[in-house]
Amino acid sequence: MTSETSANSASHEHTEPPAGRSPHTFQVDLRGLVDLLSHHLYSSPRVYLRELLQNAVDAITARRAEQPEAPAQVRLHADGGRLRVEDSGIGLTETDVHNLLATIGRSSKRAGAEGLASARADFLGQFGIGLLACFVVAAEIRVVSRSARTPASPPVEWCARDDGSYTVRTLPDSARPEPGTTVHLTARPGSGDWLTEERV
Repeated sequence: MTSETSANSASHEHTEPPAGRSPHTFQVDLRGLVDLLSHHLYSSPRVYLRELLQNAVDAITARRAEQPEAPAQVRLHADGGRLRVEDSGIGLTETDVHNLLATIGRSSKRAGAEGLASARADFLGQFGIGLLACFVVAAEIRVVSRSARTPASPPVEWCARDDGSYTVRTLPDSARPEPGTTVHLTARPGSGDWLTEERV
């Protein structure tokens, strides 16, 4: 079991995480932000898929701006309350992942939906807001990414839960041999229908 810290927890107890995995905490009230997304910013839970596809297209566009011959592929696989969206885009380093989360924190300090919308002017901010939209239907989001800018860097995994906790770790090369990003969603209770093949 992974040891994680929660943004909504008042406890100061600390347990050591497994080797290679460090606990971090969102600097936002994630439950409140998910409520804002689902009840005030987005008209339907189905918007999570639009956000993921837009992130994938943006990542591919960013990579092809630097590597015009790079592949342009987006794959979706839905199965039993789980969804996988894979792209051949620019990818992320571990530093990028931490910056992504910091961008989420900065955008949340602005006022409501206007602040969230203004964060979309930045690529990492857009990626971050798109991931938050997934919490409308997902209890857990797992991202595995490898940067096209620094292909020698190992793949990085970001795993986040709807309680406001997340972990980051590097993975062996075999986890993501080529640049790009794969997002894995696990449905939250009562939302499994949104991740079925038919609905997707």
